[in-house]
Amino acid sequence: MVRVLAVVAALVLAGGAPPWASGANPGPDSIELTNMPDRFVDMVDWSVSLFKDAELELPPMRFAHHADSKEPCGGAPGLHRVVEGVSSIEVCTTEATFPAQVMILHEIAHAWIAHNLSPTRKEIFRELRGWEHWNNHTTAAWHENGSEQAAEIMVWGLVDRPIPMLRIADADCDALDAGYRALTQAAPTTGYRDYC
Repeated sequence: MVRVLAVVAALVLAGGAPPWASGANPGPDSIELTNMPDRFVDMVDWSVSLFKDAELELPPMRFAHHADSKEPCGGAPGLHRVVEGVSSIEVCTTEATFPAQVMILHEIAHAWIAHNLSPTRKEIFRELRGWEHWNNHTTAAWHENGSEQAAEIMVWGLVDRPIPMLRIADADCDALDAGYRALTQAAPTTGYRDYC
């Protein structure tokens, strides 16, 4: 995967066509990068490797970097949406910091969730967490959306260093662990307990 990502990144950055440019959708574990600076390519590579280490198969993904223009990301530094069956991840920051790296991991978590979370697992997660809205940012605050809780919990279970979980409620270690298991049916890869 790392080699495929590097080859695709080099093609896209050099203006060449990725292997699926003929119009066909990319296959599983395929990644297309557009205008991604090297430091952000490294962040995508790091995030993908965490999913690979956890044996969680990622869907096809397309990344686009928009510098500091927040409009493509709805005012946020990153955004995930599914377009024609492919996860599209917009990156709207030039700050190559660890928070940006975690944001990319969060958006990739949305991609995994969108393509892998069965209705049964989603319902188990709802019963566990008690959210009312899955993805309705107009009706519910960001942290009250089930989709955001799921992505944050995935980050906690995968990230390779301890990080505080400040963006969602009910973030004690046991709640995060239970949430990760409800989503993936597996134990967290890391699940550091330093800050929860």
